[in-house]
Amino acid sequence: MWKLSQFTVVKNLSDRDLPTHSLIFSTRNRRCFVAGTADWQALTAGLDAPETLPPPLQATVRRLFHDGYIVPRDRDERASFAAEFDTLRYGHKTLMPYVTVTTACNIGCTYCYEEGVQSQTMKTPVVDGIIRWMERRIVEDGVTHIHPGLFGGEPLLYPELLFEVMDKFNAMCARHGAEGDFSTSSNGVLLTDELAAALRARGLVKAQISIDGPEQIHDQRRIGKKGQPSFAESLRGLRIAARHFPSVTLKINFDRHNRRHAEAVFDLMVAEGLADKISVKLETIAHQMPGSKVEHNPDYVIPPESEELADAYLQMSLQCEARGIQVSRDTAHTTPCMFSSHHGVIFGPDGTIYKCISLVGRAEHGVGTVFDDDYDRVAYDKQMNTHKRLDECFSEACPYVPVCAGGCAYESVVRTGHYNTRFCTRPFLEKFHYLRYLVKHEDKLRTLGMRPVTAEELAASEVAVQPPKPRLPVLQATTSGCGSCG
Repeated sequence: MWKLSQFTVVKNLSDRDLPTHSLIFSTRNRRCFVAGTADWQALTAGLDAPETLPPPLQATVRRLFHDGYIVPRDRDERASFAAEFDTLRYGHKTLMPYVTVTTACNIGCTYCYEEGVQSQTMKTPVVDGIIRWMERRIVEDGVTHIHPGLFGGEPLLYPELLFEVMDKFNAMCARHGAEGDFSTSSNGVLLTDELAAALRARGLVKAQISIDGPEQIHDQRRIGKKGQPSFAESLRGLRIAARHFPSVTLKINFDRHNRRHAEAVFDLMVAEGLADKISVKLETIAHQMPGSKVEHNPDYVIPPESEELADAYLQMSLQCEARGIQVSRDTAHTTPCMFSSHHGVIFGPDGTIYKCISLVGRAEHGVGTVFDDDYDRVAYDKQMNTHKRLDECFSEACPYVPVCAGGCAYESVVRTGHYNTRFCTRPFLEKFHYLRYLVKHEDKLRTLGMRPVTAEELAASEVAVQPPKPRLPVLQATTSGCGSCG
């Protein structure tokens, strides 16, 4: 009559010295509970004939069905998930497009994945085309809220361009009764109190500033175009952002080079009095495109499919929690990303429309331009079609489909040159979600005798690497910076 949903994961806690209990969570409904192992085994053994179970277990079966842990035995979960997923992708009346005002940058991060992209800066015709695109979404698609992200390169290089985008957007919203505000991602070097006040007045409510470690580590990775350090200026920018914007995120782009140094940044936030004024977003660094001329050692990259990466995310999250620092909800988040979300787009500085923030400037992955009212629907729809990858996931009965949806398109492009080839990260997902739920229910589990998860334990997976060689000053920029990283 009933069966466990494909999306239900059951983990006995013997590895945490608690074999008498199991952790059960649903990747589809994002719910979790703890059960006695013997009770759970008795319940699942009776799913074919629940009427034979004792009354308390029958009541539990009804709750499990209500919460999605079990489903009717004849349920086609592939079909039901596809319908739910498409509703999620196509049904929103809120848009969060990204506007890459420039691919130029005032620093040259060693790990930048825009390496090799030609530097370009947006002009007025492109701004007007973007506004028209957004206006059509309001008029034609019934969108009511739009929250553009101002990205680069380094968006603060051109404040007058930002003002133009924001002023025209605000006027468009006023004409149609729509609502919206702005976010931005920056290295913080160019932020001043005056600029912050001007941006806030135009509707900037969220700012993300990147700091990759204490001064010595940060300045080995996020380097001025003439070899100069950027740590002090980025920290100053973070302080300014915290004074002006309602939501401020400290972004740490991490890999094997700086993972163990992140804790020093969290201590710095406490010392600066910023621990309760910011959130932290942790984002692992990916490989650059093949052929990129970069100085960042590829051995630094933590494999995105690895348990090591799961340990790193949880280690740093626990370090934040111990200091009262909030970790951004989209840390380690994969699905649904803009690649699979209808009207989830990023506009390049020349007006090209992309479906992945990491592919800006690579024209072969564009899906049209803002100058065409009916942009290339063929290319757009091809990139929106993630179901081919999902078929492979369902053939393996993978429970992590709702949080993965076939893997990251950028990772697929890096490895195969194609976005529609699945890149599976199941080992990472298995450990990350397990650890995350352990931490969530730790208080209860510790009373039962569970050995707690500690940051020190998770740090044991660190892989030692050689520090980078000092970077020589350059006379001309060869990289454009990274909009996602700030």
